[in-house]
Amino acid sequence: MKILLVSGSLRKQSMNTQMMKLAQSLLETHDDVEVQVLDWSNVPMFNQDLESPVLEAVQSCRDAFQWADGVWFFCPEYNGMIPGPLKNMLDWMSRPLDPSAGWTSALSNLRAAICGVAGRSGSVNACLQLETLLKRLGVDVLDEHVQKSFTGQQLAESVFEVDDKLTDDLSSLVSHFISFLQK
Repeated sequence: MKILLVSGSLRKQSMNTQMMKLAQSLLETHDDVEVQVLDWSNVPMFNQDLESPVLEAVQSCRDAFQWADGVWFFCPEYNGMIPGPLKNMLDWMSRPLDPSAGWTSALSNLRAAICGVAGRSGSVNACLQLETLLKRLGVDVLDEHVQKSFTGQQLAESVFEVDDKLTDDLSSLVSHFISFLQK
């Protein structure tokens, strides 16, 4: 089983990237799971004029999504919303792979899980928006999320404190996501 991990933040030490790395370590304890982390930092702003020929950064992301049986997103919340760069990358992924052959995209027939780290909100709003967007794009989304809240100071200092509850919640989600992908 192949799982693609996507941090919704491009910042190297983002809390969501740190949560993603924790989830990756939990996933890698399963012998039947292969994990890949998506690097989408070079994807440009969506512009339909740039769709053909396909840009190398866009093709690289498409290949990663098409490789995966499932995608696990780690979504921050910016001003109560999904981050613009993440939405932009998903706009690219939602475009048809071959416009002459119908509307099959790199997201077609995928299943996804969603987590998020933010301040007081725990990324609840952004995770719900991401779930809505993914479902609109034809992705089957696990209706179980793990969100984590941190203080402003912890966020500013990128202090990602792992406690037993977070580890237990992520471990549970790993099991549920693997079962979801096996259906």
